[in-house]
Amino acid sequence: MKNGFPHLLTVGLTVALCASAVPAFAHFPWLTVEDRYGAEPKLQCYFAESAAPDDPKLLKYVEGADVWQLSARGEPKAVELDKSEEELSRTVDPGNAESLFFLAHDLGVMTRHGSTFRLKYTALTGPDLKGWAWKSAKFPEAAGLIVRPERDGGEITVQVTFQGEPVVGAEVHFNSLLGDEIKRETNEKGLVAFKLDENEIESLRVKLVEQKSGEVGGDSFDEVRHYATVTFPPASHKPLATKVLPHDIPEHVTSFGAAVADGKLYFYGGHTGGAHDYYREGQSHTLWSLDLSGKGSWQRLVDGPHLQGNALVTHDGKLYRIGGFTAKNSEGEEQDLWSQSSFAAFDPASNKWTELPALPEPRSSFDAAVLGDHIYVIGGWGMSGDADSKWHRTAWKFDLTDADGEWTALPDAPFARRALSVAAFDGNIYAIGGMQEEGGPTTETAIYDTASKSWSAGPRLNGTSMTGFGSSAFSTGGRLYVSVYDGTLQRLSEDGSRWEVVGDLPTARFFHRMLPLDDDTLVFLGGANMGVGKFEKVETLDVAK
Repeated sequence: MKNGFPHLLTVGLTVALCASAVPAFAHFPWLTVEDRYGAEPKLQCYFAESAAPDDPKLLKYVEGADVWQLSARGEPKAVELDKSEEELSRTVDPGNAESLFFLAHDLGVMTRHGSTFRLKYTALTGPDLKGWAWKSAKFPEAAGLIVRPERDGGEITVQVTFQGEPVVGAEVHFNSLLGDEIKRETNEKGLVAFKLDENEIESLRVKLVEQKSGEVGGDSFDEVRHYATVTFPPASHKPLATKVLPHDIPEHVTSFGAAVADGKLYFYGGHTGGAHDYYREGQSHTLWSLDLSGKGSWQRLVDGPHLQGNALVTHDGKLYRIGGFTAKNSEGEEQDLWSQSSFAAFDPASNKWTELPALPEPRSSFDAAVLGDHIYVIGGWGMSGDADSKWHRTAWKFDLTDADGEWTALPDAPFARRALSVAAFDGNIYAIGGMQEEGGPTTETAIYDTASKSWSAGPRLNGTSMTGFGSSAFSTGGRLYVSVYDGTLQRLSEDGSRWEVVGDLPTARFFHRMLPLDDDTLVFLGGANMGVGKFEKVETLDVAK
């Protein structure tokens, strides 16, 4: 092995050190970020048996440790922890919620049971294990023992390296929310895998004994003992069993509108071409329907304008098509994309579209929902060919019972986002996730109270910032659901204070549509993911089970 490192060994036993040095029980440094996706996340450092508060007096053993913020890109950035009588912590900018935080601390030379050794600690914390920073963050030079966990579906994979070399046969201890500790060993590549089918994991710990003697401050040692702890939001895998409908979607689309009305599933518009390749022929312009009673297959009803990034909603048996954008260029030509303000109603009885008052401004990559007799339109932007796109903070509603109806302005939204999802629930309109004009994708939720005509902040989605990108949301059975980028189905808690993970869907879709068939059943159609491309299968899920 390189670096003059003849033997690496990790053991799952904790070390009881001299009472004069550190407590004579299993204590380690831990980092966590409390309320990571909240308004004021806080980085906390504990010296304890697990990643939880212990006697504040023990914090003296990690006071003065070096701490860095590690992002998915760029160099490590040193940060300072603030010491009080009760805690060692630091407020974190919400914009850094996707970062890792890394601690390194040398506790010096210890003697225990006739062994004299140098004790080195590292601690690491980060966002959901699907986050990019876990894969690409650059560690500081002070990091010798590096532990990189990642999650893919229902499995956590951990890479353990020391001075750039894989650690073979390392014991990695996974800690579950139930207090269980499960031991695994790394293979010849320094990797270990752990399936999440039975346990919800929130942290892990590794120990390494380096056979290296030396002297620090006049004190000699025979070996160096390295401990690494890692924390992250609880990782679990709860497979959800969907049923596949017998008829595939007739056009493989993303960014389209869909609705369920009178026992039929409808969709209109969408992108059929390759990723980020937009042209007229790659935009659907057909309204399709599927009888959900199982009688017949998809029916092509009527054509209309080429659109994507549009919305489709239903009210009183009619369909309403709103906005979207049209590519004026053909395939191979320079993209020429224009958002539209069109608003039209489709009556299944006549099989015809009727034009209605246009939106006050062109809009695409937004979403819409129906509450009572009103359509609400929120989010999105306006594209006008070569001109800069205009991100919309404006929001609108339309009264479908008014024969002379026109769009009425809502109070401006406290955000500018596109690729979000919008849903009506409990008298409110929820604007969930999306891409921000500044700051990239977000998991934030904003709530419009239709009674007070005011906006407020709602709970953040579980997961990384990408979780909120291209989601789809709807309420059914008295609960609000959202299907997100990482394949989880999330549900607003009964008190509205948080999003709960219902489970993991077989297909992780984004830029898709999720709709209720009844109080107990959701249907998922269209969309794509970066691994497999577009989806042709249509799935249903019984949420009552």
